[in-house]
Amino acid sequence: MQNLHTGEVVRARGRTWRVTDVRPFDGCRRVDLSGIADGASCQLLAPFDQIDRVAPLSDVPRRVGIARWRRAARALIARGGAPGLLQQSAAADIEILPHQIEPVVAVLRGAGCRVLLADEVGLGKTIEACLLVAELRARAFADRVLILTPPGLRDQWKGELTRRFHVDAVVADARTLRRRIAEIPPDLNPWTTWQTVIASIDYAKRPEILRPLLESRWDIVIVDEAHRVANDGDRREAAAAVTSRAAYVVLLTATPHSGDDVQFQSLCGLGAHGDRLLIFRRTRTSIAASAKRRLHRLHVRSTPDERRMRTRLDAFARAVESERGDADRDTWIALALLRKRAYSSARALELSVTRRLDALAGIEPPEAQLRLPLDDEGELSEADESPAWQAALGLEDVSRERRLLSALADAAGQCVRHESKIAAIRRLLRRVREPVIIFTEYRDTLQHLAREIDEPSVALHGGMTAAERAAALGTFRSRRTRILLATDAAAEGLNLHHVCRTVVNLELPWNPMRLEQRIGRVDRIGQKKTVHAFHVVGRETGELGLLDDLRRRIAHAQSAIGAPDPLDGALAVHDPASLPSDHADVDAELRRLRLARLLQTPCADDVRPLVARASNRRTRQRLSGRTLALCESVIQDARDRIVASRSVAIACTGRDRDMSAAGAMACAENPDWQLNTSQVVRQFCQTAIDRCEAVARAIANDRSSPSQPGLFDRRAHFAHAALQAAHQSALSAQQERATELRLAAEISVRPSQLRLVLLPR
Repeated sequence: MQNLHTGEVVRARGRTWRVTDVRPFDGCRRVDLSGIADGASCQLLAPFDQIDRVAPLSDVPRRVGIARWRRAARALIARGGAPGLLQQSAAADIEILPHQIEPVVAVLRGAGCRVLLADEVGLGKTIEACLLVAELRARAFADRVLILTPPGLRDQWKGELTRRFHVDAVVADARTLRRRIAEIPPDLNPWTTWQTVIASIDYAKRPEILRPLLESRWDIVIVDEAHRVANDGDRREAAAAVTSRAAYVVLLTATPHSGDDVQFQSLCGLGAHGDRLLIFRRTRTSIAASAKRRLHRLHVRSTPDERRMRTRLDAFARAVESERGDADRDTWIALALLRKRAYSSARALELSVTRRLDALAGIEPPEAQLRLPLDDEGELSEADESPAWQAALGLEDVSRERRLLSALADAAGQCVRHESKIAAIRRLLRRVREPVIIFTEYRDTLQHLAREIDEPSVALHGGMTAAERAAALGTFRSRRTRILLATDAAAEGLNLHHVCRTVVNLELPWNPMRLEQRIGRVDRIGQKKTVHAFHVVGRETGELGLLDDLRRRIAHAQSAIGAPDPLDGALAVHDPASLPSDHADVDAELRRLRLARLLQTPCADDVRPLVARASNRRTRQRLSGRTLALCESVIQDARDRIVASRSVAIACTGRDRDMSAAGAMACAENPDWQLNTSQVVRQFCQTAIDRCEAVARAIANDRSSPSQPGLFDRRAHFAHAALQAAHQSALSAQQERATELRLAAEISVRPSQLRLVLLPR
């Protein structure tokens, strides 16, 4: 089996390629190739694939036309740059924005391995994470990527990676996993057969799924909408377990701080091993986003029927508090949930009370409630379902409880057809004759609203499959209907700024950052119109007190990390220390990327120098009889991978053989470039090595699954042996990665090579 090296030109499958990476495995080598003519990528296995090295031609320059020479010159300039330069961003199908390359520049310069992308909603956090994946993949440090996301965002992630960055990704769910298991040997972990995987966090947290996930090696773990996993629970435990073994951790959330310090610290601790967390928090104001935002509060006066409903709700609350005490925490939370249902709609309250009355009468709930536990694809969510009736609301005197609840249900039923909030929304819809998104917290309120607004609408909620959600969004985006009704369970990650600019919140949530998430569906990069957000608030209800509490939480979040204000629109407080990268580096890289994009053109590379004659009269005058030579100096690591390159232009009167020597001398006379490259590369590698060693120590010290031997069989023994084998495999993977990083830190300068020659005539 021939030894191939990075940078060599080879022939395979009828095409000419350049070797970009070689990875040894048992009995074979994986060879990564890049097409010389078109930049296409390919991975082959040697010796199973026929790969022939192209014999180097002589150093005698090759005569070409001036058009071919210019294309080669543009390609030479485009690929040169400083150490840590972005290799994939210029070719990505994105608009290059400075704030989006800032995180990847910081990581490539060794600032850290854990990143929290906390930009405001709609500023392109997904693009920032994809850029980081693409750049680390180009350096062979991110072969295996795991993306944990809400179910509704899986296809969006796959589309962004494929369309913009040409990265193939697999959406892993129960159906995909069953199909893969049927195709591979029974003792092979199916998660190890994919390179880039996108999975729902709710699917990944299942014990039977999480175990093989942890037994797989992941170079990057991305957690989208990371605020959802910050609370203690199964989601948090699963995300913490997977991120703790990853070389790089990327957390995405536009709402990292909701006013709860404990939750924020839980978020920042994901994947931590005592290392630094890089926090990037940018606002629309700081990046000069084009769209403006206007916030409106519609204070609605209650009807007599609604006031009677609240009077009876207060009577039931006083009865509960008299038995359990108003200081009891469980009672306070249960009553707050019941009042929250009343703020949402009279129909929501009526359904909650009616279900309790049915339970007191011994009537079983409908079997339709069995649908969610049978959801193998991880698509459905119960977050917007009606909350269960709390035991703290029960009265010792059942007949009294039944009497109070019956009166409350009757009063709520009287309000259903003439609710003040729904009437206000109908008036608003008559005034706003353009697409509108109406958010509510509960699915039953959404269904009630759809019946009462007297206009066609489509709905998005947690009880819909991915196909049903796609159909609803297609109807709204095609403007076949102008009203979209949505709950938070189905609305995260939607990009609707090309269709809509108006958001209506039927009620105020407890978490103020939910309001920001909702408004962010239309207030995104690319929005050309002023965004309008309407908050509907009951005037004589407890929502006014909730409004004051939301303001306090927003102020606390602003002081902690610089949170937006979705209620009053006050400017966020920013902490410059949370931006770890050097803005001079970012600006320089941005200029280089934009130049590379302008210069980028398909060009067939050639081993020999290319020589052309100047055809333009002005060019010949500038040359003044001299010959222009372009030489390239390249710095490579011990894996033969190019880490930086620099081109030098020389005007001389000597022969071609003297030009190469002059170029080598010019490149050698710039020791600062070599020193800077060495420092950046070593800092990047050392940061990654420190992370590897910390992960390895954590794996070695993991004693979370002690062995308990069985009396009559050896199943526990075999399970413990399998766990130990998985731990040893994980340790070996970290050691191999550390070895690769140490090789990457050893750099050397290749001899300067003559690339292009332009003759004066």
